[in-house]
Amino acid sequence: MKNRFITLLFLPLVGQGCANGTPTASLCDKGETVYFACQIMNMKRINLCGSLPQNLQYRFGTPTRVELRYPENAEEGPKALRLAHYARYQTDRIEVSFQNGGADYALFDYFEDNHRRAGVRVTTADGREREILCTGSIAGRLGALEASLPCDADNALNGGVCP
Repeated sequence: MKNRFITLLFLPLVGQGCANGTPTASLCDKGETVYFACQIMNMKRINLCGSLPQNLQYRFGTPTRVELRYPENAEEGPKALRLAHYARYQTDRIEVSFQNGGADYALFDYFEDNHRRAGVRVTTADGREREILCTGSIAGRLGALEASLPCDADNALNGGVCP
């Protein structure tokens, strides 16, 4: 039963990576700000959408079928999501994280030495980790969320210290 749970948890995520080209269709609604978007090779998308300070929601799926929305109620997003940020010369790493269904999710956007890497990392309660990377065009404005999301003091990017 435990393996079945893990399989169901990863089912929408297995074999993902972000497709080449600009994400053309978004999982964000008209009037929402796109804080993060990338397209997955099988036409699925990863999005973080909202209209702050009221709403923010992580979405995964296709424009015709969103497989995961977190939090279920977008109005809870500014409280349910956590932010971690680390920056130094030629390095900028930012993550928005949450827990859902016994798993930890981290939406990340890293820039280091003129290379950008972004996607989502999912870690189950038993420590299994799956990283789904964007390999094409990425729309990312996660830094704009720093004033709106609580700091994740447990994230190593923050060095255990929150302002």
